[in-house]
Parts: sequence; C-alpha cells; structure tokens
Amino acid sequence: MIKNQWYAVLESGEIKAGKMTGVTRLGERLVFWKINNNEIVCLKDKCAHRGASLAIGKHYGDTIACPFHGFRYDKTGQVTLIPANGRASAVPEQFRVDSYPCRESQGMIFIWWGDKRDNLPDIPRFPNIDEKFHYCTSVHHWPVHYSRAIENQLDVVHVPFVHPDTIGRGYKTVRV
Repeated sequence: MIKNQWYAVLESGEIKAGKMTGVTRLGERLVFWKINNNEIVCLKDKCAHRGASLAIGKHYGDTIACPFHGFRYDKTGQVTLIPANGRASAVPEQFRVDSYPCRESQGMIFIWWGDKRDNLPDIPRFPNIDEKFHYCTSVHHWPVHYSRAIENQLDVVHVPFVHPDTIGRGYKTVRV
C-alpha cells in the first residue's frame, strides 16, 4: 500500500458500541472498538505477550483485554494491566501493540496508514459528490493478496477463459 494515506476500511455501522470488530485490512489483522465517548479505536490484533487475537477478548469501555491472560490495552496500544502481576505492578513499556489513528467520515471508518505525525491531513473528499450521491457495498472474501484482487478487477481479458460458464461467455477471442 501507499504509505501516509487515509484508507477507508469499514462502514461506520460495522463497529457497534460494546463490541469489538476484528478484520484484516492492508494485509494486517486489526481490532476496532468504541471507547465510552464513542471515539473509534484501532489496534493491531495481536497480543504483545503471546500473540492471541484481541478481537475475541473482552471489552471494558475504554480498554480491551486479551482472551488468553487478560492483558488490558488502552487506545494507544499500551498494556495498562497484567493481571498475573497484580493491579499495583508497573507495566513495562515494551508491552504494547501498534495503534492506528481513526476517523469517521462520509459513512466510513478511515485509518491512517503511515508515519506517526502530530498533525494528520484531512480525509480526502470528492468535491463533485454531494449528499444526493448514494452508494451500497457488498462483501466478497477472496483468499488472495489484495494486489491480486485489484489486478483481477482490472484485467477484463481473463474473463472469457477463467469464467467461461458464467460472466465470460466461453472462450471467445476478441475480433479485430
């Protein structure tokens, strides 16, 4: 992917209050949730301790917990509690996962995929699209790298040969 860009990764309605949403985007497993003030949070979905999926852990308002040992993560990706060590124990700084800035705009959730910055650019908008524009989405899980999916959509010449019985109309050659 092109670094230092905003990417639309989910529709706004896919993140529910009190729930975590785990997805793979940009080749990385991510977990999303809303903290108590409805701010959307995105972390790498891999516990810093043993690699368990945080998306199947527990939601505690402003934090989430790993399902394996209960490590608590805040919105910055920092572990704030290691239950086996006790509430009074300090958490070493290295117990953290990557966090990604999130914004909600135009009915979508965007994440910043790039270098950490104090001031992020605005989410791009299409100037000629107004509130009368409507769209719909559909989800199709393709077990391939995103670059293969994009290439597939751009390569219409493969259609007669790969999809002869459906959309390809059977092995026809282009006439010149």
